Amino acid sequence: MSTIINDYSQFYRGMESLKNYSSNDSLKKDTLVRYEFNTHDEQGNKIMDKMSREETIQAMKAIREQYGDNVIVEFSGDGMAALVESRKGSAKGNLSENAAAVKNADFQKEIVQIDKSADYLPAYSGMYDADKAVAAAVENCSKEEQAFVYGIIRQNFLVENNGSVTEEERQANIALGMKKAEYAAKNFISEDNRKAFLEAMESIAQLASAGEADSNGNMDYGVKKGNYLGHGSNMVYTTDAVDVMRTMDSNAYTEYQKIRNEGDGMNSLKYLTNWYANAVKKSPTMIEEYEKQSDEYIEKNVKKQKLDQTFADIKTESKDAFSESLKAFQTKHPGLFSSIINRELASKFWSLSEQ
Repeated sequence: MSTIINDYSQFYRGMESLKNYSSNDSLKKDTLVRYEFNTHDEQGNKIMDKMSREETIQAMKAIREQYGDNVIVEFSGDGMAALVESRKGSAKGNLSENAAAVKNADFQKEIVQIDKSADYLPAYSGMYDADKAVAAAVENCSKEEQAFVYGIIRQNFLVENNGSVTEEERQANIALGMKKAEYAAKNFISEDNRKAFLEAMESIAQLASAGEADSNGNMDYGVKKGNYLGHGSNMVYTTDAVDVMRTMDSNAYTEYQKIRNEGDGMNSLKYLTNWYANAVKKSPTMIEEYEKQSDEYIEKNVKKQKLDQTFADIKTESKDAFSESLKAFQTKHPGLFSSIINRELASKFWSLSEQ
């Protein structure tokens, strides 16, 4: 069964500084970042299916692009099929240093050739007005800038699983996302869109802040899924039939997922279509009730949400100002939210020169 992962932060396992990695300045690396893709957590609960080779390459490529040239990204875990495949044929999975280097070089070429990374593609909250405001604000921005904005939504706000962090860390990560949104507004969002953009990002941050995790850390953000046609300022909302089923008819949704997981796409689509037609005929107000649930949740739980102010003093006038003030925060508060800060400082975005 295929595994689709849009956010990799749940697999982040920390970083460490490296010293004297190479005497050649062009090859020198000063940071090691670790990601671990396991199919089960420490308690034996299933997290994910084993990824295909293509999905593994996609994950490795997308993660590596977040970091600068001075960072080594280490991947591990039984969920990474490509890594398992690369070890087949070697004695007990052990390769000599030279053989490993050759295999790694070949694998890197493959990653370049099969680059399916599309982190500039939109990430939606389900709140149409907010999603449209963000999409309109970035529609004329570069792909790098779009990736930065949508990365805030994926990596700071609406993270799919927060099982590896505390609630305090989760709220701090959201707070850091708002400072990144402030940086975007000051540095590359057009003046006409700036106010609407920041208000939209704050609404999404509030939605994220009000979210709740289940026992496995999987997040529920309480609103309908956004399904849109078009893009940017021309984006139009359409109802997501699968999410209607999930919300309004749990038994039907369970059966639909069973058919889908068996890999029968045609039968699952047929089941969904028949269910939707019969459900609307049986209950003509079902869609209105579905939309109402989401609207009521936003009014009751989201709009009143107060955001964490941990990173309120981070400067956002430029990339240098942002990263230097984040380092100053780290110096002043050693050990506090270190994984969040280290991951941000290692992001490739902050090392790129200002335009």
